[in-house]
Amino acid sequence: MNIFGVGNLELLWILLLALVLLGPGRLVDAARTAGKFWREAQHTIRSVADAASINLDAPPPKIVPREPLPAPDDAIARGEANAAGGESEPNAEDDGAARREAS
Repeated sequence: MNIFGVGNLELLWILLLALVLLGPGRLVDAARTAGKFWREAQHTIRSVADAASINLDAPPPKIVPREPLPAPDDAIARGEANAAGGESEPNAEDDGAARREAS
């Protein structure tokens, strides 16, 4: 058995050293805490992998076309203003001349 490059004899030495340093009571608590951490780490890794995976068999989402927004009630098209007898739009040349006269 070779886990992360640690063989059976090295694993036995690590467990004996932990038993001497922690004692039998704290060794059980440390093993329980390590097991909880490992379980939570696996759960987190699986949830991230599931969220990142793409389901290629699923049909693409349907795109619903949007309805155009209605025009405002007081809107007038540019061509309608001149035809209805409204004010004509000033030209850029006329606007510049009016500005020069006003100043």
